[in-house]
Amino acid sequence: MMADGDYSRIEIEGGIATLTIHRSERMNALHPAAHYELSAAFDRLAAMNDVRVVIVTGAGDRAFCAGYDLKDNLETGVMELPPTGFAGFNARCDYPLPVIAAVNGIAMGGGFELALACDIIIASDAASFALPEPRVGWAAVGGGVQRLPRAVGMKRAMDIILTGRTVNAAEAHAIGLVSEVTPSADLLPAAMRWASQIAACAPLALRCARQIAYAAFDMPIEQALDMRHFPLSDAVLASEDAIEGKRAFVERRTPNWSGR
Repeated sequence: MMADGDYSRIEIEGGIATLTIHRSERMNALHPAAHYELSAAFDRLAAMNDVRVVIVTGAGDRAFCAGYDLKDNLETGVMELPPTGFAGFNARCDYPLPVIAAVNGIAMGGGFELALACDIIIASDAASFALPEPRVGWAAVGGGVQRLPRAVGMKRAMDIILTGRTVNAAEAHAIGLVSEVTPSADLLPAAMRWASQIAACAPLALRCARQIAYAAFDMPIEQALDMRHFPLSDAVLASEDAIEGKRAFVERRTPNWSGR
């Protein structure tokens, strides 16, 4: 299945949706209409029962997303985001589907924040990451300064945040920001490989695991281990998929997940 918007494209195959930002003439930088379109696209994908994983990438080979479209802002005087944040995603903290960022070039400012908001980042060897906001009098408060320390640790994050410097793909991999670096031609196949592994798992179990991992990150360990804080864990154990998973294991076959 394929669906084109004015600034994005959705392709769905085998339970994996690829959402591509299509503003390559602006380095996939986003203006208000693009933010709202992407927000609607994420909502649409979350409502599709047959979608298990989302891959986000940018059109072309130069940029994943170069951030907010400042040229458009200067031309129109308008700077606006939907309630769901940059790219219609960065302010979401409970999105039900796993999301992979396939970073094919520059991920700058809000574009880097978009990648950080995803669960996994796969990068081409041409990818680069930066939060240059301090260089233009801003701060990366749309998720950059909040999520980067959680991803790589405070000291590594602060040297990136306070200098606005660019991190290349090799360094991003070395500091644990990126899970895999590939040649540009292999980026989407690599992202699909990761997505296929995720799609093979039970959807409700994945949602529970993601919810607890994020919520428990800064909890005291005794609180994080108390499942009374995470009622979804009981639902997972009692789910149809939990029974199906046991049956499939015993019968040595691939599970048929229902998401219930």
